[in-house]
Amino acid sequence: MPQPILTHSYYSDFYAAKGYDFLKQISQCYNTPQNLIIFSVMHCYEGSLPYINVLAELAHQLIFIPKGATANGNSEIKATIEKLPSCTIANNDITKEHLRDPLAAESFIRQYVKADSKFLLLDHGGYFSHAIEHLGKVFKEQLVGITELTANGLYKYLNRNLNHPLVTVSHLSIKAPADYEASECIVHYSDQILREEFGLKLNNDGFLKVGVIGAGNLGCGVIQYLKGKAIGNILVADIDPRRLTQFPRNGVQVSSIERLVHECNLIYCCTGNGAIPEHLLDTINDNSFIATVTSADDELNLPSLIANGALIEVGGNKLIREYQTRQGHRLYLLAGGESANTPFKTGMGDPTLYLFEAAHMLAGLQLLCQPDDFKPGIQPLNETDETAIAEHWLRHFYNYQ
Repeated sequence: MPQPILTHSYYSDFYAAKGYDFLKQISQCYNTPQNLIIFSVMHCYEGSLPYINVLAELAHQLIFIPKGATANGNSEIKATIEKLPSCTIANNDITKEHLRDPLAAESFIRQYVKADSKFLLLDHGGYFSHAIEHLGKVFKEQLVGITELTANGLYKYLNRNLNHPLVTVSHLSIKAPADYEASECIVHYSDQILREEFGLKLNNDGFLKVGVIGAGNLGCGVIQYLKGKAIGNILVADIDPRRLTQFPRNGVQVSSIERLVHECNLIYCCTGNGAIPEHLLDTINDNSFIATVTSADDELNLPSLIANGALIEVGGNKLIREYQTRQGHRLYLLAGGESANTPFKTGMGDPTLYLFEAAHMLAGLQLLCQPDDFKPGIQPLNETDETAIAEHWLRHFYNYQ
């Protein structure tokens, strides 16, 4: 077997090899059929290379669908990925928007799936959610099942009539460390973007009033790292009052979304789905900044806001997209409207990403090799399997006994 290509442009070979070995050990408990096709949606990061290698070794063919936030501008990494045996990168026109059309999604899959092939959909962000009912019918015997990595992706599959199993790993406790790592990156890089583009610092109370919408893992992580930068006057809002009860004792002000949007001019949107209702954009301050933990398409329903005239794009660059509201107020989306850590390299020295990759992969392998354990519809990965992944990860990376 050819040696895996684990790094591309910087020196993290040791960490990449450790991650590859960890994922490989998880996968070796399962025997996959010769004709297996895996469709995998994931970020086009260098840190994804160990995972992509293992998936390509499991499948007769791996179809890698890069997420839009990191696909653009990463042509060199894509060229590296294409060198992997059994791995094909989907064409640039295979986007989240393209796959919303059930017939387009069917046509895309038929390029690779033959009559005797079985295939898995390893989804990340609900790319196949709009077409899944159609795909479940036309590929009834060939589609093994779906796995979904994220909470906002899972939300898109809710209320779909699924005749195949969908295993979600979005709410596993072992995903929390990676969520907090993402929160740290988002705060760090939003600070960097504000400094680079506007000469502003996050902790300059005279210019910035900070609010966080969403109090899940990512929102709590963002608040934690904001406080670490000596930002004390933070507002937090969530549609679920239960999530807000933890904050008053920790010196964070709880707020309605309406008040937060009215008072804050730097807003972190951490819900994954429609953090700021359209009518509230009419009350937003001039020269406001928004950072999102996923794409603005999901977090703000950006295409609808533009179509309805609530926002008009004015200009921008890779780090900033500038819009104007109906009131003529200027609004800036940090990181070009993507999660504020996506324009930057993600490293392999923090192995938390291998936890959720292992869970995502394991869910797919179990769908394939233990089909009787699953039923049509949405279900989480088994708690016993989650515990086993955690134990194996602790032993592999931290000599846990």
